[in-house]
Amino acid sequence: MTNQKKTAGCGTFILAWAIMAIFLVAFFSVINKTEQSMGSIVTVSICISFLIALVIMAFKMVILTSKISKDAKMQREKDRREGISRYNSLVHVGGLTAPKNCKVSVILSPSELTINCGGSEYVLNIAKIKNVDFQLDVNETQYLQSSFAKGVAGAAAFGVTGAIIGSAPKTKTKRNVKCYAIISYEDVQGEYKTFLLRDEIANTGICSDLVDTLRPRINQQINRVEL
Repeated sequence: MTNQKKTAGCGTFILAWAIMAIFLVAFFSVINKTEQSMGSIVTVSICISFLIALVIMAFKMVILTSKISKDAKMQREKDRREGISRYNSLVHVGGLTAPKNCKVSVILSPSELTINCGGSEYVLNIAKIKNVDFQLDVNETQYLQSSFAKGVAGAAAFGVTGAIIGSAPKTKTKRNVKCYAIISYEDVQGEYKTFLLRDEIANTGICSDLVDTLRPRINQQINRVEL
């Protein structure tokens, strides 16, 4: 869909440019009193029409962006009135018949949890949800970071030795946290099943927000398994 929009935008720009260039060539040819060559008229017309086409496209993009922003605001207000929450940038880990690692969008209404994934829409009644929880996957990586600014400051204050100490690499730790949402439910056959969703982007905490919003709405139960 995004590629189609880009192609359509480029096509509109080229069409506007071509139409405007033809119009300007004809216009300048009619008012040409200084007997300028046709090559000069065409060159000037192409340049001016290019600028005009850019202005038209910029104006169109402003209108389109404004409309998208207005529609998004109206959707948020409508969701707020109806008690609906939306969660995007999630990934299916397992438990559903959808492909693994496919992107997921979730809509949580007062009565249903809707999961859109892999071209399928899975609708789960809130009353069928027996338990929700989340799990964190923490990945810490260490890397070296040197500071040129500190080296310069060290050189100014303490000479070469200060520069060496100030610019020496420092060990830093980068912490990436991905959250998993674990949702257990009772299917139409009365069987206890579970599916997992995961944050697509680290450190966003979307699954955690989903679980925190969903948890107060259900009566959590423990599935008893006899060994």
